[in-house]
Amino acid sequence: MITLTLLLYNLVGVIVGLIMGALPGLTVTMTAALVVSLTFGWPMVEALVFIIGAFCGGVLGGALSAIAINIPGTAAAIATTFDGFPLKQRGEADTALGLALISSLIGGFFGILFFIILGPIIGKYALQFGAQEYFILTVWGLTLVAVLSKGNFRRGLMSAVIGIFIGMIGMDPVTGLMRFTMGFPLFSGGIHYVVAMIGLFGMKEVFVQLASKTGFKLDIKGYKISNLLPNFGLIKKLNLRWAISAPIGAIVGLLPGTGGDVGALVSYGFLKNVIKKPSRPFGEGAYEGVIGPEVANKAAVGGALTTMLTLGIPGDSVTAVILGAFYLHGLLPGPTFMLTEKSYFYLIAIYVTVGMIFAYLMGIIGSNAMIKMLNLPKWYLIALIPVLCIVGSYALQNKLTDILFMFIFGLLGYILEKSNYPVSPMILGIILGPMVEVNFRQALIITGSFSSLLISFFTRPISLILVILVTISFLLQGKIQQLEQST
Repeated sequence: MITLTLLLYNLVGVIVGLIMGALPGLTVTMTAALVVSLTFGWPMVEALVFIIGAFCGGVLGGALSAIAINIPGTAAAIATTFDGFPLKQRGEADTALGLALISSLIGGFFGILFFIILGPIIGKYALQFGAQEYFILTVWGLTLVAVLSKGNFRRGLMSAVIGIFIGMIGMDPVTGLMRFTMGFPLFSGGIHYVVAMIGLFGMKEVFVQLASKTGFKLDIKGYKISNLLPNFGLIKKLNLRWAISAPIGAIVGLLPGTGGDVGALVSYGFLKNVIKKPSRPFGEGAYEGVIGPEVANKAAVGGALTTMLTLGIPGDSVTAVILGAFYLHGLLPGPTFMLTEKSYFYLIAIYVTVGMIFAYLMGIIGSNAMIKMLNLPKWYLIALIPVLCIVGSYALQNKLTDILFMFIFGLLGYILEKSNYPVSPMILGIILGPMVEVNFRQALIITGSFSSLLISFFTRPISLILVILVTISFLLQGKIQQLEQST
């Protein structure tokens, strides 16, 4: 399983993720979408290892810009700015980044342990799932719209509905008839979800950055590498904080509709309420305010992967894109994953662990290089993104029309973002919409009538448990958002 070639793929993925994650505006979601296009045509294992590396690096990269310029490179690093930047203003930028890096490593290890222990347990019960259970699971995934809507559920729902409609274009999966093609052969094969992802997250960001003339201003020249290494005296003093934050991140990451950003904010809010004597007041450079979010957002990776692989439900927009990437490369996350793809479960666990270690080491070694990169005109990188988008879109099916669709989705994403409509729910609808439809229609055929189908949701034990979990999860999302807003 561990070869020098795969380690190299993982390392390069980590470096790509770190660079993209460290640049404000170029999100981990966009990074994942671009990486998917880049790896099309690669052997499955190499592609998965590369994607995993980019995921690990991207989540960590956001902390660097959060501390250096008070702009989180990723959503998961939002809470890191609360005390990371004040530490930098106090002249403790090295300490802040060092704590963020070691916290990320500890949180990542805990998340993987969580993943390895809980994954097989969930997978064992998931084998008993039928069409009804699959339908409830996919609907559960769609409840993620509530969190991805960024405070405007109505607009998020509208975006998701558009995505579901786009996913239905082409051949009906049950009858084989064409639908919503408007008579154009162009639409007969449907619209590939990866083309939509590349446009909505990759090309859209190009339009957004071209419309913005602002750059990044730094007043930090670099880090002293020795100061980024673990400070064992500080670690011993703060170890209880890690022990509190890691389980919070993993459990929050396990819930559909959450993710590293929510886990970090919940952890920060919890520590703020529980710790009566922090190193400094929260918001003024408390060490706890850096380690809490960074431990939690990396532990959430393990939780999100557990749900994604064993149930086929993405935890957030990033894992929604990664879910699409796994489908593209022939893996089928879901209740049968532990039965049919068990070896890949442990392969993913190994290379997420390796990716976390590489991300930590490259975060130390490459911190000064990334600071210099932040000082470069952003146009250098922006010019490369359209090339990757075009190549990735065309490579999927060797169709020029996919490039056209990619540009259309990029423009659509730009218009939606400028109109304050969230883009992430749309890609969620494109990926999960067809699954919801197929499983609903299969369950309807099996039960014979709509009323019998509704009754079966409450008479089948696993279905009933899932209905209760979906309801609890949806209610918890509202509570988590309230805590997030009060933090």
